[in-house]
Order: sequence, then structure tokens, then C-alpha cells
Amino acid sequence: MLYEFAMTPDLFDASVADTDSSAGVILIELLRGIAENGLLANLHKDRWLRHVSETRITSLSPSLRDKLIACLSVLYDRHRLVRHPKRMNGDPGSDLDWLNLALESHQRIPFHAIVLSQPLIEGCGQKCEAFVEFFASLDSAQWNGRRKRTLTLTKSDADYRTALAPILRHARSLSLIDPWLNSHESRYFDTVTICSNVMGQRGHARLQGRIHIHAEAGQQKPYGRNIIEYLDAWEQKLHPLIAADNHRFKVFLWEALPGSQSLHDRFILTDQCGMSVPGGLDCRRYSHANSTDWSLLDEDVRQLRWTEYDPTVSPFKLVGEREII
Repeated sequence: MLYEFAMTPDLFDASVADTDSSAGVILIELLRGIAENGLLANLHKDRWLRHVSETRITSLSPSLRDKLIACLSVLYDRHRLVRHPKRMNGDPGSDLDWLNLALESHQRIPFHAIVLSQPLIEGCGQKCEAFVEFFASLDSAQWNGRRKRTLTLTKSDADYRTALAPILRHARSLSLIDPWLNSHESRYFDTVTICSNVMGQRGHARLQGRIHIHAEAGQQKPYGRNIIEYLDAWEQKLHPLIAADNHRFKVFLWEALPGSQSLHDRFILTDQCGMSVPGGLDCRRYSHANSTDWSLLDEDVRQLRWTEYDPTVSPFKLVGEREII
């Protein structure tokens, strides 16, 4: 659902981008496509973006340069430029050095593709299944493979972990939204556990994040207890997860206002993307778990759903909340 790419900086240089009239179009299409449902490796502890912005695209025509800056800004604003570790003193001195950084990251957790120029492919002396030659990139199997925005999976621990790993790998904030979420039933708390376990697991220094749980007060179990007791139960169950994974949690319990919209739709929302999960967030332990579909939300829809659970502007009534750290 979120496909991570690496691009070597030479693609943004006039030596590549100005050699063919189609080069600028390809470059912009790649960046716009990644902004839809991808991540772009910001290699060498964010130095990749600085190097491209300050050294490479300055040689391009003003029109192309402005379009590329706009595309990179969208990726930055959507948190889709993801940091990879610094692996050498000083900055890489050549395009081959940048490629080697990408290959080191690829060995930790594979990229969906590494896009690079033909001269760099020929000069690096290496073969890699992730290599995609720049001028052929828009017709490549890797690029066409990223167009899939719906994932069919079973409601099982294994499928949830596989699906959530790339979605939560670089996320810093996560909201789990399902009116039926509760701390009492394992089929719901198992999903919380899975999210906590995989979030921030990026192959190097783990990210510590914020996980918000949004549920309906009237669906908490066992029925008939008060809000404080439900929040106490959540806190008791979450403390071991915090000790294990070091994330911060906050639980929100909501109810619908009379005559207003009900709490019905289910979502997984992060600071990078949003997923519609219409079948609910429960995870089943038996061998024949039901299948379900998760779909990637457009960015404007993600922002809308995120805002719906902001206590200052939400259409729902917040009846209880607790931060657990």
C-alpha cells in the first residue's frame, strides 16, 4: 500500500534531466506517483534532500526546477521523505557513493525499487533486483505494481503484521478508529498489540511514536461500567506494551450526538497515510479467519477523517480520554 523508493541524485542533474525531452516529465511523474502512495528514501540522515535541492536541481531550467521543488515539498509536507541513517563521515562524494548508501538500506529492508541512470547501472559493477533504469521506469513492473491501492487479507495476526509493517515503519503518529475497540476482548486488543509491535521498526534506530485509540464509549466491555473504569482497564492493558515498545498511548472514548452522524466507519490513520478498514479492526486467532479489504485513502480524505477525531472540532462528543506514557 505504501511502496518505498530510492532515487539517486544524478537523476535531478542536468546531465540526465536535460539529455532528453521526456526526462523532466518522467521525473515529475515519479515524484507525483510517490506522493500518492509511496515513500522516498531521504538518504544519509536527510542529506539527500539538501543535496538534491542545493546542488543538483539548480542546474535545471527554472520551469522544471520549480515543478520539482513543488513535488518535493508535497512529499515533505506529507512526511513521505523518510530518513535513513548516516553511514559515512561527511557527505557522499559521488553518485556511486549515494547508490551504495541506497544499497546498504536495501539490504536492511528492501526498497520497492531503486531508480537510477543507465550510466550508473553500468558503472557500479553490481546487480540488484530492485534496480530500475530511469528512462524505462514508468513502464517497469515495479512502477506499475505500486498502482494497487486495495489489499485483500485475512483477519489474522500474520496478515496484519505483513500489511502493517510498511504502513507503520516510518510513522510517528497512529490513530486506530473503530467504535468496537475495547481492552476486554482479545480480538480487538490483539490488533493494538500488533500495531505497537511493528510501528517504527525501520531496520535501524527504532522510532518511538504516538498511538491514539478512538472507540465508542457505549461499546466498551463489560457493559454497565463507568468511563473511569473503562479508562483504567485500558491503562492496565497498555502498560506492558509501553514497556516493550516505548510508544505513547492516548485513549479517546466518544459518543454520537443526538440527531448527528453515528460512529461507524473504521480507519487506520497515520501522519503519512490513511486506510479504510470497513470490516473492522478485530483480529481472529482461529485458522479460517475471514478475509477483508483495506483501501488507501486520498490525502484530502485522510485529513478529513483525522480532523473528525480532533476533540476541538469533532462532530462527536468526547466523554473520556486518558494519556498513558
